[in-house]
Amino acid sequence: MKKMLAIAASFMFLGLVGCASSGKVAQSDQLKISVIETVPKGDQPSWVKDGKEYFEKDSKMYYSSVSEGFGNLEASKRASQAAVQTRIAEQVKNTIGVEFGRSLETGAYEESTGGYLKDVFMSNVNKVNVSGIVIESTYSERIQEQNGSENKIYWRTYSLASLPVSTYKDLVKKAFDDTAKQVEQNKSAKEMLQEAEARFYNK
Repeated sequence: MKKMLAIAASFMFLGLVGCASSGKVAQSDQLKISVIETVPKGDQPSWVKDGKEYFEKDSKMYYSSVSEGFGNLEASKRASQAAVQTRIAEQVKNTIGVEFGRSLETGAYEESTGGYLKDVFMSNVNKVNVSGIVIESTYSERIQEQNGSENKIYWRTYSLASLPVSTYKDLVKKAFDDTAKQVEQNKSAKEMLQEAEARFYNK
């Protein structure tokens, strides 16, 4: 399981923009963007400055998200927090699924049985409830955007959330256990699953 979690960073995608955005705005000659207020007051925290959407530290998996376009601070915070929680749930499932596919395909891969096994495994992964997500921090900026004679003010909020690595491992185990129960009567699928599981944990 050594490199199992690193792939998560490959699947990062941006959160809601007023909905959501990366916080990077292309500026024209007439477009001027400035931060006129922050909550809490002060410079951006390091996790915002670093621009990392995923990293691991102290046995936790950290994800960040940013939402903007809201006139109301609390609405901006709620959208950003919802976006980062959705991101964690989706990315954890994507990571498990991709790693399982790699583990399956690096062995003796028989297409029909392997395809069936993938479907069963991913069905179980998608049923998993990713709980234990903690919102670690939020940082909001009130943005003034001037484009010629037009002036727009809105909030941009960054959120950082975490999930224990141990919880991720529990989700992986549950997906394998549930799949094993479902393919118990299919000898080929059962053997293929056991081999894939061994490779999954020994990468």
